[in-house]
Amino acid sequence: MNKFSLATAGIIVAALVTSVSVNAATETTKTNVTPKGMSCQEFVDLNPQTMAPVAFWVLNEDEDFKGGDYVDFQETETTAVPLAVELCKKNPQSELSKIKDEIKKELSK
Repeated sequence: MNKFSLATAGIIVAALVTSVSVNAATETTKTNVTPKGMSCQEFVDLNPQTMAPVAFWVLNEDEDFKGGDYVDFQETETTAVPLAVELCKKNPQSELSKIKDEIKKELSK
């Protein structure tokens, strides 16, 4: 993976953190939620524009980027987000990170 891709991933994560922070600050009734502990219901309730960065972060968290286990942002945006929404609507109480393997399995088909 080249430096540009790492920089892009860093920018996306920074944008995600900023959007979650702004969202939490403007809505006093909601708790501060990060993608790490996010439930499927919280993911479904997100602004659709923030779903792709959250899904990108979850799918690529703790990956060493060796052996092709990286899911790029465009694939995340076009296929992983709709799949994650579908799976989350079926299991709203699940933790988003728990359905990661199921999403990756579907994407590899």
